[in-house]
Amino acid sequence: MNNIDIVSTFFTPAFIFVVIRVGVPLMFASMSAYVASISGIPNIAVEGIMIMAALFGVYFSAMTASAWLGLLGAIGIGIIMALVMAFFTMKMKANPIMIGIALNLFAADFSVWLLLVWTGSKGTTAALPSKVLPTIDIPVIKDIPILGEIISGHYFLTYVCIALAILIWILVYKTPFGLRMKACGLDEHTAESVGVKVQKVRLIAIILSGILAAMAGAYLSMGYLSMFSSNMTASRGWIGIAAEAVGQGNFLIVVLTTIVFAIAQGVVNQLILTNLPAELVNIIPYVCVLIGLVMLSVRECQKAKK
Repeated sequence: MNNIDIVSTFFTPAFIFVVIRVGVPLMFASMSAYVASISGIPNIAVEGIMIMAALFGVYFSAMTASAWLGLLGAIGIGIIMALVMAFFTMKMKANPIMIGIALNLFAADFSVWLLLVWTGSKGTTAALPSKVLPTIDIPVIKDIPILGEIISGHYFLTYVCIALAILIWILVYKTPFGLRMKACGLDEHTAESVGVKVQKVRLIAIILSGILAAMAGAYLSMGYLSMFSSNMTASRGWIGIAAEAVGQGNFLIVVLTTIVFAIAQGVVNQLILTNLPAELVNIIPYVCVLIGLVMLSVRECQKAKK
């Protein structure tokens, strides 16, 4: 593939379709990190929840012969892990960063052990008859040139992700509960002084965060791929956390940052088909994350000088 062919592939409906496809788990991850962070409990365990949800989604779908029950199973695991985090951070007053790291390490190793027990393999769940969530062809829109190629034909969770992004924006910026979440994140003592039940608000936020992270994992193993493989999250949870950090509480900036990271991942998917070294191509999204965090640090330094 020559240089002209490479560039031309970035200006096609197929490329935008790919960006949406690879961007969905990143968006779920960034929303997961966002709703937890604004309530005052940073969820560093997004990556671990994604791994466990991806595995259990496949397992439950294989055991029940239903993709929908598999999705519910994945969400259930996400809620359980979120409750574990809530117990240690809110009840036991443990450091949420340390708890998040512990859950990530636990998920990485425990998922491999479960994979071996359930399938006899440490690599994938290819031996399990798992199910895949359906794709949706949107009536009328699917027949519109270009627009139909971009918007229609995605997996079910893609449209759920878009709807949830809109609902989270409404929740945070247009509802009393959203104001309470932000108040808890800014100063819990002040929030308590005006009657906000900080523990309750944070519990709801961390559960919502767990559900969103679980959906990211389920999308990877029941949509993006049709099976679970070890380390299949490939640091997507950390990319979501980085997007939330760049946004600094502004949901629109979080979304825009996630889109930039998704475009970078889409570029990787296109360039991987060329003769360029795969190892070099695969670092592109992480270079973008690094640049974003450097820009954040520069902005913070400039604020500190004022």
